[in-house]
Amino acid sequence: MSGDRFVLDTSAILAFMTEEKGADTVEKLLSRKGNRLFIPWAVLFEIYYVTWRTRGEREADRRFVLIKELPALILWNIEEPDVLAAARFKAQFQISFADAIIAAAAFRLDAILVHKDPEYEQLTGTIELQSLLT
Repeated sequence: MSGDRFVLDTSAILAFMTEEKGADTVEKLLSRKGNRLFIPWAVLFEIYYVTWRTRGEREADRRFVLIKELPALILWNIEEPDVLAAARFKAQFQISFADAIIAAAAFRLDAILVHKDPEYEQLTGTIELQSLLT
């Protein structure tokens, strides 16, 4: 796996935005030259609806814009191999739909998945993980 490619999970982006544990690690990844960072569409989807429910539409809109301004490539599309990889992850592991989509992106890109979600630990050995919990 490449040490310069990272997929940022919803929990990693939220940690960064709300200055939770792990925010400094995400900030370093975002600022380090040479890193290639990716944010799957499912991350924006999750952050938008969760923020709307907890903080309102205006804050959801604000966070959506902020995420789009980060130095990361947003993966707006999903191709057939990613659909199949996500479906296989969902079938084999107890993970959410969005987490399956995000994990499939990390798998296809041969990238490290940065997260705070213990649900991903089931995928150890399938994709490379960097937990912000430790």
